[in-house]
Amino acid sequence: MSTPLEDIASWAAGPAVEALPQQGIALVKRALLDTIAVTLLGSRLDAPRIVAEVELDRPAKEQASVFGMRRRTDVLSAALINGTSAHAELFDDNNAPMIAHPSAPLFSALLPLAQARGASGQALIHAYAAGFEIGVKLGRMLNPKLYEQGWHATRVLGVLGSAAACCRLLGLDPKRTAAALGVAASMASGIRQNFGTMTMALHVGLTARDAAHAALLAERGFGADARALDGKYGFFPVFAGQNPPLLPLGEPFELLASGIIFKPYPSGAPTHAAVDAALALRKRIAGDWSQIRRVTCLVHPWNAMTLREEEPRDPLQAKVNLRYCIAAALRDGELSYRHFSQAAVDDEELAALRGRIEVRISPDLPDNNEFPAEVRIELAGGEALAERREVPPGGSSRPLTEDQVLEKLRTCAAVALAPAAVERIIESVLRLEMLAQVESLCADLEGRR
Repeated sequence: MSTPLEDIASWAAGPAVEALPQQGIALVKRALLDTIAVTLLGSRLDAPRIVAEVELDRPAKEQASVFGMRRRTDVLSAALINGTSAHAELFDDNNAPMIAHPSAPLFSALLPLAQARGASGQALIHAYAAGFEIGVKLGRMLNPKLYEQGWHATRVLGVLGSAAACCRLLGLDPKRTAAALGVAASMASGIRQNFGTMTMALHVGLTARDAAHAALLAERGFGADARALDGKYGFFPVFAGQNPPLLPLGEPFELLASGIIFKPYPSGAPTHAAVDAALALRKRIAGDWSQIRRVTCLVHPWNAMTLREEEPRDPLQAKVNLRYCIAAALRDGELSYRHFSQAAVDDEELAALRGRIEVRISPDLPDNNEFPAEVRIELAGGEALAERREVPPGGSSRPLTEDQVLEKLRTCAAVALAPAAVERIIESVLRLEMLAQVESLCADLEGRR
């Protein structure tokens, strides 16, 4: 009888993903546009720049583009640097059952490989879809236990899905794909205690690099245990304390069943519903936030599991601090990447407003995996106002449109690329399935032309 690892490998290497309907293909392209946006925006930050300094300080084959940094390097270094950039702003997409950011590690691993191997856009789509399916199905099987135990699911689950995707792109057979998955199971790691630090972004870079590395090792005949997932000391019992049966893959495709949440704000997903509610309240008081005496934010228990409560000391901590994000939204009527600078964190006015905000856990909010929230404000004159958001913008019933994702890309890419290059990138992605190779797309992403 086959093992779960072997069944996953057979599915990843097989023809099923080629039946992905047009709706799913369109979502893959939107995910690529969004991932490009956040990678370019993140490429200017310290975390990926430090990673790049270390990686580019040694000789390497110029096989793959380093996005936004006008450089090329080897496949594994490019995956590491681009993956770190993709998560540096905490602006990359989410998936609810996976409790993770699926696209950043997937595309950060796949694009360097595709560029180096001359793979087509169609091959990239199929590889992404295979990796997405596997990562999300594993999330359905192992969460919430895996997440509750403190693991960063983007890293732990993402390395398996991304490794399968890389194997698909390389055209590996089921045996070698199974070997790569076994290798990736031993690469899985990443603790949530590092949320709100540079290491959180590094988790995605390591995931992308490790996934590509596992696939390249397997391509050359490297082996691993066939029970690496479900054995006595396998991935399932070690990371989640359970050994569930493998869920059917592609029935239906998770791209259609659970989809992708594209983020409108560059902060932790558990802040988004509350920020949206705060923005609505600001409109109701005509922007006069000075009359706010007290703010109470009610959240689902899951919000507290992900966010940090202590007063933020730097921009990375501010991104996962609910009081900071609410205060910025109430005062400025928006929450953009410009709010996450050291100057903004040290702003005394914002600090004073944060001091008026209390966060409470509420049992009355739905358990819908979308971090619902209710924000209440009490004004100086005694009036009380409230806004409740069970689904944030970008969530299941409020998805961002393609136009909104394109606007996000143009805004984010402006920090690294010329406008003409951005428009070429958009054109390439929108016709991705027709590209014979992705070299030109990746070259535009470097920022040199």
